[in-house]
Amino acid sequence: MKLASTLESVTVHRHGAVCVRTAAITAIDAVRLTVTGLPLAAVAGSLRARVIGDDTIHVLDVRAGFDVALGDAIDLAAEARAHDEAEQAVGRISLAVDRLARELAELDGLVPEFREPPRREGPREAPLSAMLALMDFVETRSEALQARSRALALELEDARAREQTCAARLREAGSAARISRAHTTRTAVVTLSGVPQRECGVAVEYEVPGASWAPTYQLALGEAGDGRLTMRASIAQRTGEDWTGVRLALSTASLRRRTAIPELRALRIGRAQPEPSRAGWRETPQGLDALFADFDAASLRYIPPPRPTAPPRPTAPQKPPRRETQAARAPVAASGGVADGARGGPPPMAPPPAAAPMRMSAPQPASRTIAAADHEVMRSAPKRRALLGGASGGHEPDDEASSALEESAAPEIAAPPLGPSAALLDYGGLEMHGAQGPTRGRLGPAAIVLALGVHVRIDVVLAAIDHAVQTARAVLQLPPPRGCVVAMSQGRFDYRYDARAPADVPSTGTWTNVVIMDCDVALAPRYLCVPAVDPAVHRTLEVTNRSSHALLPGPVDVARGGQFLLTTTLGAIGPFARGHRMGLGVEESIKVARNTRYAETTGGLFGGTSVLQHGIDVDIDNRLGVAIELEVRERVPVAEGSEKHLEIEEGDVTPPWTATDGPEDGVLVHGARRWRAHVGAGAKTRLRAEYSIRIPADRTLVGGNRRS
Repeated sequence: MKLASTLESVTVHRHGAVCVRTAAITAIDAVRLTVTGLPLAAVAGSLRARVIGDDTIHVLDVRAGFDVALGDAIDLAAEARAHDEAEQAVGRISLAVDRLARELAELDGLVPEFREPPRREGPREAPLSAMLALMDFVETRSEALQARSRALALELEDARAREQTCAARLREAGSAARISRAHTTRTAVVTLSGVPQRECGVAVEYEVPGASWAPTYQLALGEAGDGRLTMRASIAQRTGEDWTGVRLALSTASLRRRTAIPELRALRIGRAQPEPSRAGWRETPQGLDALFADFDAASLRYIPPPRPTAPPRPTAPQKPPRRETQAARAPVAASGGVADGARGGPPPMAPPPAAAPMRMSAPQPASRTIAAADHEVMRSAPKRRALLGGASGGHEPDDEASSALEESAAPEIAAPPLGPSAALLDYGGLEMHGAQGPTRGRLGPAAIVLALGVHVRIDVVLAAIDHAVQTARAVLQLPPPRGCVVAMSQGRFDYRYDARAPADVPSTGTWTNVVIMDCDVALAPRYLCVPAVDPAVHRTLEVTNRSSHALLPGPVDVARGGQFLLTTTLGAIGPFARGHRMGLGVEESIKVARNTRYAETTGGLFGGTSVLQHGIDVDIDNRLGVAIELEVRERVPVAEGSEKHLEIEEGDVTPPWTATDGPEDGVLVHGARRWRAHVGAGAKTRLRAEYSIRIPADRTLVGGNRRS
């Protein structure tokens, strides 16, 4: 039973995404469901399913399949229809313009011609009335055609502009837009533990490559100096399906990271021992072929009718006679992966007509080539040959399909490896093979049951899947937006961010901006000035993270009153971290002036000491309408530990400053001092500081005695 699904939620990881589709179960009389709508790029091994609304029903098995919509089952996208109509209009008007040009050329060729009179006759009278009538006809017709030509030229210009607009819209539309008459998608075949007794639903979760995101922020400043910080995200995806109205979540985790529990092998000293078998794996018992003796005996009584041979083509060289192989007669293709090496024994004959339902169907005159194979099962060459051998379903293929079948079919199965392969250890994807193939009675990867009368080209399937996967992964090579950094883990932890509203992200492979949430932060305006270096006052915001998840580094667009001011950068802020500063540029309404004083005197009992007296005056003029807190940073000289004759004394400091022994903004500055001045609205204040340096009178400081 097929169920149409709807994309409900998407979690975008660092590289890739996890999507969840839901389907409603209204009326059902079977335990196996087929949920359609999954993209071709979906990873088959990542399928998960659960039942919603009925706790008594559980999911027993989930497998990947394919669904093909043919003919009128698919409608073209609105953008594609508009583009086709615009192209047809351009072609129709162009034909009309060409026809008018030919008519005008024919009118230009309408000129009177005079015949030569006979020798014995005199000159004839010119037919003035006929000439005037011809000129009037040509002039009247030319005026009408010229007016029509001008009108068509305007229509052609408008039609070409409309065609360019439709082409641009078609390019901007998602790659999931259906623009072909046949559409192939993946499906999830879900097996339930029982038949639901009431209406419920099923949710299918799968992983898709080709999605990435980078964080960005938007800061709206208020009149009081504070603001509101909003987290946004630039998302790019080319998964093959448009995310329309989905619940979006972002995660810094990587889907490529290995999450399996490592197996630690013991190191032993002594005689070498055989490798122990893995838990859950058992070899096939001996004598398994004897269980099919009756089937082989019944198959010997059936003689297949001779097949008609087609006459050779005169233009192409005659091909060698077609080899009859068991793989070409099997109605259902085994996908390889033999559990053990079944060597020896007669090959099984073709089953009687009762055991081959596909042979009894009438051949289809117009068969379609569809994509119906599992990329995860079709990795090795033996599996590929097995699927190609059973793709015809008992019908006689054409010459091209027969030649491709003969070239790819193998006369015998290659010897299996000594140990079980990775495909055989995937117990959820194994099934018991039937009695028609050489792997009968053994576990192997699940085969794909094909529809009657439909020919399958496995190469086309693999090409379509590979193209979808490569197209999706090309997004990972897309450079991030300017100033953005792709989301990464912070402090060895990964974080998840849920969008506050449903979002739309088309499958175009370009960056799309989406609003995620309002950041739970405390913003306090701070002003900073280092007048010894630059008298400009820099405006900053002190950010305190009050949430349990980190804020990722990224660009911040700052606006005030709806007007854009500048773009700055926000660094990484851990959970519940405080003290991080974000620069907002220079504040022109606060003026700072720094003046210094210097005097050199002598001291000591005999005048053998030079006293270098320094004074610093910092004048602050606040021209804002609100009170501010300005941090002014200064620096005093520091004596080296090996210098014995150098003394530094701090004098009168108004208001008192504080020494900062630790690093400031990640930089350690020796001798740093800091003022925190509170200046009222429209007020002025002055900061004073004095210090002196004592050195021997016969010595000077390197670089000069004046230090401020």
